[in-house]
Formats: sequence, C-alpha cells, structure tokens
Amino acid sequence: MERVRFSRLRRALHAGRYRRALAELLARPDPDDPSWWRLLAWARWHLGDPEGIRDAERAARMARRGAGWAWQDLGALRFRAGDWAGAEAALRRALDHQRAEGEREGEVWALHGLGVVALHRGRPLEAVRRGEAAWARVRSRGPARFAGRALVLLSSAHRAAGELAEARFRAGQALRRRLDADDRQVALRALGTGLRLSGRPAEGLLHLEAAVREAGEGARRAAALAELAPALVALGREAEALDALAGAVPLLSAHAPGRARARVALAEVARRRGREREAARLLAEAYAAGPYPAMEEALGFPALFALAGDRPRTRARRGPAPATLDPAGRGRLLVGRREVPLAGSGRALALLVFLTLEGPSPWERAAEALWEDAARAGKRALYRRVQAAAARARDLLASGRAVALEGGVLSLEPGRRWRVLEARESFLAGVWTEWAVGRRSGRNA
Repeated sequence: MERVRFSRLRRALHAGRYRRALAELLARPDPDDPSWWRLLAWARWHLGDPEGIRDAERAARMARRGAGWAWQDLGALRFRAGDWAGAEAALRRALDHQRAEGEREGEVWALHGLGVVALHRGRPLEAVRRGEAAWARVRSRGPARFAGRALVLLSSAHRAAGELAEARFRAGQALRRRLDADDRQVALRALGTGLRLSGRPAEGLLHLEAAVREAGEGARRAAALAELAPALVALGREAEALDALAGAVPLLSAHAPGRARARVALAEVARRRGREREAARLLAEAYAAGPYPAMEEALGFPALFALAGDRPRTRARRGPAPATLDPAGRGRLLVGRREVPLAGSGRALALLVFLTLEGPSPWERAAEALWEDAARAGKRALYRRVQAAAARARDLLASGRAVALEGGVLSLEPGRRWRVLEARESFLAGVWTEWAVGRRSGRNA
C-alpha cells in the first residue's frame, strides 16, 4: 500500500499539487523509508522551504537499492539552490550508483544533470556536448520519456552559447512530443525565451504566458514568472513585469536560475528609469546567483550589459556553424568546434556527404547512391527512406534547413560551409555503397 501511496503522491508533485502532497506526507509520516524523505524534500522545496534539501540529504544517506535516484534528487535540489559544486558532486554519486545497478534510464538522467550543471557553471559548450550525448542515447533505444528533457537542455545550452536558431529548433522538437507537466512548461519557457532573445519578444511572450498558466504553484511558478518578466520589459510593459516579479521573488530563494533572471529584469527597469547605480548592483547580484542566465541576457539587453564590466556575456553567432563530414572509419560529424555523437544506420551522414560532393540532386539519385536495393524497392518506400534520412540529418545539425526536400530535389542549407574530409572519387564509385548500407554499426548516424 505504501508503494501505491508514494506513486500517487509522486504524480501529485509532478502535477504541481505541492500543498496537498505535503499535507498527506506530514499526516502519515514514515521516517524509516527514504522514499518518504525524497517526496517530502520535493514538496517542501517547491513551496519555498530550503530545508527540503536537508530532507533530500537524509534520503540519499539512507537509501540502499535505488540510491542513484536519491542522489539524483539531491543533485537537482542543490542545483536549484545555486550550489553548483554540491550538485555536481551529488550527480557524480548518482551516476556511479546508476551504472552499478545497471539503471540505463537513471544513467541518462545523471548525465543530463551533469550537463545542466555545466551550463549553469558558465560552460555552455560542455553543456551542449553532454546534452547531445544524452539525446543520442535516448535516440538509441534509450528512455523515450526522457526525450523532452534532453531536448530542453540542448535548447538552453545552445541559447547560452549564442546559437539561437539551434535553441529554437530543439525547443520546438521538445514541444512536438508528449511531455509531462513539468517538462512541458520548461519547454515552453525555453522556446519563449529563445524567441525573445532572438528579437521576437511578442512571439516569445505567448509561450511564456502559457508556461506560467501551466506551472502550478510555488517555486516552479515563480521561475516561470521570472522568465516572463524580461519579455514584458522588452515590450515596454514595465509595470506588469514588476507585478509579476512581486509574486515571484519571495519564492526564488531556493531557485538560483530564476533569481538571476529576475535580477536582470529589475536591473533593466532601473536602467530605463535612470538609476544606473542600482542597475549595476542588481546585475552583479544576477551574476552572483548564477552566471548562465545573466550571461545570456546580454543578448536581450545590450545597453544594460554595458554596465557589466568584464563579466562574461553571450554573443550571438552570425550564421550557421560550419559542418565537417568524415565518412572514414565509423564516421564523424563536426559542427563548429564540437563533434556530434552519432548512432544508427549511417544514412543521414551518408546523405550529407553525397549532397556536399554532388550538390542539389533529385531524391531518386540520392536514394540510388545510399541504398543498394534501390532498384528493387518500391518508389513510395524509397521516398520514405529518403525523408527519414533527411529528417535525421536535420536533427543532427539542429536545423530545420540542414537538408531541404522541395520539388523532388534535395539540397543542403545555404550559408553553411560544408566540407568532406579526404573525399575521393572511389568513394562515390564503390566504397560509398559499402559504407552507406551500414556495414559498420555503432556510431554511424
């Protein structure tokens, strides 16, 4: 019965019904069960009680089987409190436990958490790499329900790296999936903030308002309001922004990212009203709460960040990152300064190589090069294969324009530099077919 009760309470917490869950936990205490402490920690923390972290620490120390999840909870709460080093230490413990117990899903969660910590420690490119690794594992027979969270991490990490088109692409991918209540409102915030920082605050506001409506109560609602406020400020609706923050700030003591975002919004309002000294002080407080939200807000409020001195700030990348394709061995794809992890049949990378070497081509010609059974396969089935390879290529580059299929012709994204390492005529003449049909397994995509 306790397992059923805890499952029901966990669902209530996921739906944002924190007060109801806390009341039931306190009415029927079970201090010998680490699961009771874990649920108590989440309920108390979401209602603005920082002592929820102490409850999570107790659960982690008590837990035996399933200890990885208890350490995962502790890492998540330490992260939200702004204790980045403590969060990383807890998540490394979680990863060790999950691997020891063969918990594939738990391992992906821990890796994702370490990516989030890297992001909030001001290391966005590391966060992108970890996010891509988590997403590749989800795509390769990983926990499907985790997809939304991996995509939201990627959206946030790309945004912090100044890669705004990729950030919007990943947030859109997440929202097209079936997400639980928590993941959906975070994905809405990611898309809304990505649009705002791209210079489209009115569009972003629609998604941010939806995130507030779906955020439940407590710290989760406060974090959504903290992301709504800068959009209101950007649109000149400063009084509404201040009203939103008045309800949010008291609940952000245990949510460092939201606290940083709120400080930036308050600083911009102060600057617009001629109070530059106050604006500079609030901006310093935003950086102290967490470098990542403050860094990326420079994209939206450049005049404010002229007061930031030499503190780190995000600069938007101009144009898509160059793509380097290496078909040798098991295949590699480099986008800008990072290598994208690959998994699957190899057709997506093969398609990119083909189009880089051949230029825009009818889809039938690409299919003949990629599939040795193209002559025997039905046209409709072959077209679906080409569509799937093109979609996978777009996913690898986080760009809806990476490969276009229009009027029966395939083409690569204009404006992006495409390069194939050690391209040889023999590649198209025979080695191509051997490699492209997937003789090699593992990291080919």
